[in-house]
Amino acid sequence: MDRNTRYIVRLIFQNRIYTCDGAAFESFFTQVMQSHNHNFRQVKPQGQYGDRKNDGFDSTTGTYYQVYAPEDIRIKEKDTIEKLVTDFTGLYSYWQSITPIRSFFYVVNDKYKGVYASLYEELQKIKTQYPEIVTDSFLSKNLEDIFLGLDETAIDGIIGIIPSPDDISVEYGVMKNVVDYLLKVETNPQQEVIPINPDFGNKISFNKLSEQVAAYLKSHRINEYAINDFFELNSDFAKNELRNVFNGLYTEALSAIPDSEDKNDKVFFYIYDKSYPKHSVAVDAAIFTLMAYYFEYCDIFEAPI
Repeated sequence: MDRNTRYIVRLIFQNRIYTCDGAAFESFFTQVMQSHNHNFRQVKPQGQYGDRKNDGFDSTTGTYYQVYAPEDIRIKEKDTIEKLVTDFTGLYSYWQSITPIRSFFYVVNDKYKGVYASLYEELQKIKTQYPEIVTDSFLSKNLEDIFLGLDETAIDGIIGIIPSPDDISVEYGVMKNVVDYLLKVETNPQQEVIPINPDFGNKISFNKLSEQVAAYLKSHRINEYAINDFFELNSDFAKNELRNVFNGLYTEALSAIPDSEDKNDKVFFYIYDKSYPKHSVAVDAAIFTLMAYYFEYCDIFEAPI
């Protein structure tokens, strides 16, 4: 995997972290861990007994994981601590006699925000009471390290194929499928006046998009004829609704993704990831062509001042 591809893969992964809460994050965590370790087992909840406080384990090493993924970790300090205490107690009482616990990791989707010192204090109490058990936190950055260590086949299986800016051929039938899907997406678009046809290259620079992202926009911009042909054969409803959908996804991304130097790159791939459930070369060509079109007319990203 070259440097550019690795950069894109990391952006897509981080967007999954930002948008996955609760069961969705647990499923994502399990998928990554099973790809990383073939001995990793997920425990299926059993009626009133649930999963016996075990969200996944490796019986060959005695390593156990308990997952917590609140929508906002910053306002859930008390819940985070209480769940750790309750879950470890339940885990130990049931699983210790079946497969002795040698390592315990409390998995928290902190969305790269970190966790409060009180969590480490509580983990230290467990270490003191059970010195034979390796105990630690397992945060978003730790899952990212494991994910980026996977081979390309495993990565493709988790986040879909890695898009290439060189695959630009647009199929009309696939375009229609993508449009049909997008028209069902519920968003809250901005109601502002959109400026007409700003300078394309200037807008890329103004939004501080990387060379990798710029390559997708520039290479697929040449397919504008396909967009115009599509809109020529369809009512204005599709064109206007697609504008609303893309603008709504852009607004969602701005809210979901925290500020950073590469935030706008993450926003770009947030829109890409949400535009269709299953990606392929043909689907990606349609999505990037649509994104280039609505980027040019400032429905997504900011217009240069």
